[in-house]
Amino acid sequence: MDNISSLFTWIFFGDFGLLTMTPRYLFLVLFPIMIFLGIFGQILPHIPFLRKTGPFTNQFFYGFVGLGCTTAALASLDYIRDRSMRSRMVWILVLLIPCSSQLAIIASFAALVTLRVFLVYLFFFIFFSAVLYSLISRFYPLNEGMVKMESSETGLRLFAVIRSAFRSVLETAPAFCAGSVVISIAMYFGVLDRLCGIFSPLMERFLHLPAEATELFILNILKRDFGSASLLSLAGKGAFDGFQMITILTMLTFSVPCFNSTILLFRQQKLPDACFIWLGSFLASLSVGKAVSSFFFIIG
Repeated sequence: MDNISSLFTWIFFGDFGLLTMTPRYLFLVLFPIMIFLGIFGQILPHIPFLRKTGPFTNQFFYGFVGLGCTTAALASLDYIRDRSMRSRMVWILVLLIPCSSQLAIIASFAALVTLRVFLVYLFFFIFFSAVLYSLISRFYPLNEGMVKMESSETGLRLFAVIRSAFRSVLETAPAFCAGSVVISIAMYFGVLDRLCGIFSPLMERFLHLPAEATELFILNILKRDFGSASLLSLAGKGAFDGFQMITILTMLTFSVPCFNSTILLFRQQKLPDACFIWLGSFLASLSVGKAVSSFFFIIG
């Protein structure tokens, strides 16, 4: 009976609890951002500069939102009408735009290592970003369908924006709640620890990384700030050398979407497309990590 009670306590009040993280994220993070994006969506069609510059400038706007939070940027893609352009921006946001948690860990990494080590990481980041962006552009070319520009409304309909944002949050809430319950149960019964045991040999043999890196990557998939904090903690204890830190950070930069972003991804995209994007980002991160670790392994 005590075990059942502690399980329900963890489900409701744990790190991913239904009464802790879920409402805080939905109503203190996602709801205000959706209101901001709704207001922007009404103002955008009346800005002459954006009308003239077209979708390339608008692409940078969504990328700028992604620098703050990938989840918020994915939510903003509701304002993109063209399916191909929406898929293009999903790939760019998931793979190429580091969120605030990733930017924080990159800044901390720069403070921990020498300038030469950081420049090596920067080289790999720029190189693989260019390669991945070229691949994305090849499959999803840039066109004029990025943002709804046809609106003829002249006034700001604030009440309609708030109502639309609230409806969007309510539509997202069931998926978030279900995901929170699944993750909480997995953490309570030690499923994550078992996953670490299963994937540790992959880290050690395939990527030449210590076993401690496995838990770091799993935490990063769940929540990027968890992964960032763990990396700083392990780096402070000397768990990784400079080359291993470059490999790990490069993989984290091109990592899969976190838990919140994954929920939105599966809500917005069709199931096969969402699975393809998630697995594709995972394979891209793994391939980048293998390329970097192999480079260091070859040069000794």
